[in-house]
Amino acid sequence: MKFIESLRNIRKKQLTWWQWVVAAILMMIALLLLLHVLIGPLIYTNDTESAPRGVYVVSPDQHLTYGDYVIVHAPVAIPDIKIPYDFRLLKRVAAFPGDTYTVTDDVMATNGQVYPIYHRPWLPQLPHGTFSVPEGTMLFLNPPIHSLDSRYFGPIVSSHVERKVFLLINYDAIDEFLYQFL
Repeated sequence: MKFIESLRNIRKKQLTWWQWVVAAILMMIALLLLLHVLIGPLIYTNDTESAPRGVYVVSPDQHLTYGDYVIVHAPVAIPDIKIPYDFRLLKRVAAFPGDTYTVTDDVMATNGQVYPIYHRPWLPQLPHGTFSVPEGTMLFLNPPIHSLDSRYFGPIVSSHVERKVFLLINYDAIDEFLYQFL
């Protein structure tokens, strides 16, 4: 009986504004943790130069189109640069099954875009020629030459795509804005 009485007293007590703020923050953290446990990560960060640096959030629409950013898993390990198999990479969708791509000694080209190839002995090299993207795979390419993507892996199996994401906070834009005042 005393327990029920104490619950009634808590309900009658008025909370201050900062107690409401703390309660709301704790509820948001609990909700995010629950979502993370149920459906996986919702927020990703990128601090490499291969894509815009910033905070990326899972897109509610997971239908992929050309140019979408995705979290994709590396299909092979590259031990020399400490990239394990299945390492998460942030890449843009460049080609779908049936699209053609051409690989030469210096570039990979697909859908009117040309991507230079960075030659290092530890990077996988693709055979030269013109190919069609096989069913169940896609090409993922970012513009910078140092981007570790389909230039070196070739078509990547669609099951390696974890999530479609979009840029929420652009670190580069923030840097540019702040440099105006220095």
